[in-house]
Amino acid sequence: MIASRLRDDRGVGTVLGMALGLVLLAAGSVIGGLVAITVGHQRAAVAADLAALAAASHGCADGERVARAQGALTVACRTDGMDAVVTVAMPAPGWLVRVAEWSGHEAPALASTSRAGLASG
Repeated sequence: MIASRLRDDRGVGTVLGMALGLVLLAAGSVIGGLVAITVGHQRAAVAADLAALAAASHGCADGERVARAQGALTVACRTDGMDAVVTVAMPAPGWLVRVAEWSGHEAPALASTSRAGLASG
C-alpha cells in the first residue's frame, strides 16, 4: 500500500508548475525593480541637465525652480564663470521606499550632477 503511493506521481505537474510560476514571479519583480530604478536615474539626469541649463543662463535660483518643476530637489548649485554645475536628487520609487521601511533602512535618493555652459559667439 505504501509502496504504491510512493510510485504514484499524480500532482507532480502542479507542484512543478507552481514552482516555475514562483520563479517567474520573482524574476519579474527583480526586473521590474531594476527598470524602475533605471527610469528614476534617467529622470534625475534629465532634471539635472535642465536645471544646469537654466542655471547657466539665468542663475541658480532659476535652476532650482526648473529642478522643482521636474520633481527633483536641488542638492548643490554653483556657477563658475559662464558654467553652472547642478546636483539634484529625486525621491526613490514608491516600492523601494516601502521595502526600505520594511527592512528598517532609509530609501536612497537617486542623484545626478550635470554641467552646462553658455556658448560663446
